[in-house]
Amino acid sequence: MPLKFGKSIVALKLVCLLMCAYSVESAKLNILNSVEVIRHPYNLKERSNEYVGCFIDEITRLFPHEYLLNDGTIPPDMENNRCLLYCKEQGYMYSGTQNTEECWCGDDPYQYGLADVSDCNKQCIGDSQQICGDGWRLSVYETGYLPFKKGKLQYKIVSNDTILTSLANQVLSPRSEIECALYCKISGNCKVFVISTETGQCSLYNSYTVMCEGVQHEQSFQVYMMK
Repeated sequence: MPLKFGKSIVALKLVCLLMCAYSVESAKLNILNSVEVIRHPYNLKERSNEYVGCFIDEITRLFPHEYLLNDGTIPPDMENNRCLLYCKEQGYMYSGTQNTEECWCGDDPYQYGLADVSDCNKQCIGDSQQICGDGWRLSVYETGYLPFKKGKLQYKIVSNDTILTSLANQVLSPRSEIECALYCKISGNCKVFVISTETGQCSLYNSYTVMCEGVQHEQSFQVYMMK
């Protein structure tokens, strides 16, 4: 079943313009002359990130790549948003969550066939409002990943008046938005960049998942994602 997202929160003059129309149903903001950071803001409302279905998995594995931490353990806060961004970052076209906490990445979900949608009914360990498959069942989403085409610079804006709370991997002063995107492309590892429309400062980030780590409302900043 598709992800469930609640209503966005608007408190006083703070407008949480989160990437791709973020949903923060479970977040309760207490605004006392400060800005609260919201974790896991990225959501899947874009057409390219749509729910594909509930799929059968086998012991030989439908998707070849599992999301594991450096110590070989499963991330403790898994949900579909984080899984999708991780798989996209690894260059896969599909993400799939399984049995509440597992995340798998691959390019062809149809090898073993579709399961009944009701077979995927386990709540995600990182967000009880989302469904993360079941035993040997994957909740599959398209990541929106596009294999790079030589000679083309592909990126899109995902948020206005927003900054990321994670430290940038590199900060530059380009002459334009396109030049910032070009720096991001040629750096080899850049996935996301943030531009100040006032100063032109360009911050480069080497991971899509920085958008899950935290954001803040900030006038005159724009967040872009490389395709």
